[in-house]
Amino acid sequence: YNKYDLDRKGFEMKVKAKDFIFLAEIFVSLILFQIMFSIFTMGFNPTPYWGAEMAIVGLVSLSVASLIFFVRIALPGKGGKVGYGIIMGATTVLFAAQEVYYALFGTFFTVYSMINSAQITEFMDVIFINMWEQKIPLVLFFAVGIIEIVRGVKKDFTYADEERRKKKVTMLITAVLCVSTFLGSVLTGSVKSEDPMSPYQNLYGTGEIQGSVRCCGLLGAMGIDFWKLVLGWEPKIEAGEPYVETDSEDNVIEGLDFVRLAEEEEDETISTMHEYFGSVEPTEKNEKTGIFEGKNLILITGESFTDFAVDPEYTPTLYKLQTEGYTFSNFYNPLWGVSTLDGEYVNLEGLIPKPGVWSMKESSNNDLPFTLAHQMSKLGYAVKAYHNHSIYYYQRDKSHPNLGYDFKGQGREYSFTDSWPESDLEMIDQTTSDYLTPDENGEIQPFHIYYLTVSGHLEYNFYDDDMAVKNRDAVEDMDMSDACKAYMAANIELDKAMELLLERLEEAGELDNTVIALAGDHYPYGLSSSEISEFRGHQIDETYELYKSTFILWTPGMEPETVDKLSSNMDILPTLSNMFGLEYDSRLLMGRDIFSDSEGFVVFKDKNWISERGTRDDLLEEDEEYTSRVDKKVADMFNYSALILDENYYSYLSPYIK
Repeated sequence: YNKYDLDRKGFEMKVKAKDFIFLAEIFVSLILFQIMFSIFTMGFNPTPYWGAEMAIVGLVSLSVASLIFFVRIALPGKGGKVGYGIIMGATTVLFAAQEVYYALFGTFFTVYSMINSAQITEFMDVIFINMWEQKIPLVLFFAVGIIEIVRGVKKDFTYADEERRKKKVTMLITAVLCVSTFLGSVLTGSVKSEDPMSPYQNLYGTGEIQGSVRCCGLLGAMGIDFWKLVLGWEPKIEAGEPYVETDSEDNVIEGLDFVRLAEEEEDETISTMHEYFGSVEPTEKNEKTGIFEGKNLILITGESFTDFAVDPEYTPTLYKLQTEGYTFSNFYNPLWGVSTLDGEYVNLEGLIPKPGVWSMKESSNNDLPFTLAHQMSKLGYAVKAYHNHSIYYYQRDKSHPNLGYDFKGQGREYSFTDSWPESDLEMIDQTTSDYLTPDENGEIQPFHIYYLTVSGHLEYNFYDDDMAVKNRDAVEDMDMSDACKAYMAANIELDKAMELLLERLEEAGELDNTVIALAGDHYPYGLSSSEISEFRGHQIDETYELYKSTFILWTPGMEPETVDKLSSNMDILPTLSNMFGLEYDSRLLMGRDIFSDSEGFVVFKDKNWISERGTRDDLLEEDEEYTSRVDKKVADMFNYSALILDENYYSYLSPYIK
């Protein structure tokens, strides 16, 4: 007893032991935040790495707790209280905001989005509605945060002059603890693995923040995201695959010799990219090559559009286009990190969006020779694009002209009725004369038009969704929940827009010479899984089936055709390029021509995938070698898509692209 008493007194001479009890309280509050966050967002889904993941979350939380504690005791008087209150308050707000964001968009925002999202105020009414719906999680987060802030502010960390040594020792121990636990978390996640679900790949690979949250917790994920953004992080790539010979039957650009380009290139990254794309198997020309050559093209990205928005009773025009055109029965529309903007990026550029940034915005100054606008403008087409919401949102006023379009919409040459969301019907009504008016010779220039719709945007209700309210009477007889009715009512506006579009094309004598292509930007995440299950008629699988969708491709007089091949919206650009007989290089896009003999393949933002042999989850146990090989293919797709964006890679090929 005496020895223990002496040891305790000796310890008290150097530090105040009770101060570290407060550090433990901060740590516990952060762990509690993370547990609640997991419950209210992604849940707990055990992985083979659950032990490492728990260790990383614990170490990161202890490191952050040590940092907060250090600030509290290091700053004198009120400074410590204010600093502590700001950090704990910001941490509370971060967890709460990410929970609301996830409930709204099905993913988490990044540091890049925080910096660039001043325009989010346009959607404050939607945000407030969602905050009310998430009131229980918010109350719990703020209850824990406020309690911890009050306790921390009330605590007395005043050190008398004779106790300065104790303060210095306490600060030193805290600093060492902060740094050592941070390094411990990094080392735990640095165990090399090619598995896309591993902590290593989420720390060092190209991946979405959602995977980082699962592996490292929210605080760790935001730290990784910040680190990659500040450093301008790019993936590490290695060459080594053999070159693939091409011939005149392949969809490649004649004269594009990747072997020679790699040998002559001094930049190691660009040289390795040449080697990689030279090793990609091109797709061959096929029976669908050039069947639409010379026709007009109207391409539409439909906000939250999916296959169950197509109904013979409620959306008869969409049903007509679907059943009289190509029916893609095995088509998927994955959700990416920046929802609509990334969905557009995939539809229009055929690449995987780079996680953590707005890829479309970042491509604003890049060479983009394979977009439909650039390809078709070279053939003499008028290329125009329209959007019925603000063209400045996500800085589309910069990105879309660089895609090759004369881009107009709300805020530039058009002023649509002030509503939320705006009317697709009104957009079609106001814009068709822009490209269907004959010139002085009585001729209409061949055209490629791109529409980005908004009428199908969430929230799906009958009190502040103006499109749902407008078309409410049409869905009163639906035996479904109000949210499902509102979703269909919103898409009735899109159907009316398509009906008017066909009428205007026919009046101008251009209908028979026009192809209509329509795909969604993402699944309707404004509907809950149970509400989507209502449409499906069964409980859906949220890993794969949630993203099942459709791609409408139609021209008058065509023979209806069902296409069972596995495909996704990443395949739209190469498929249309082939069907219109455009000169493009199939090796330089991540999507594949759906009508080619290439394997059907779908990839998701967490690097999960479906091949013609099955889903990754099923094949993981059945054929580990095949799964590892496809995992490597998916990692390459992510890495080289990111490098195409970061390095402006197509500009290196400009001498060969006419």
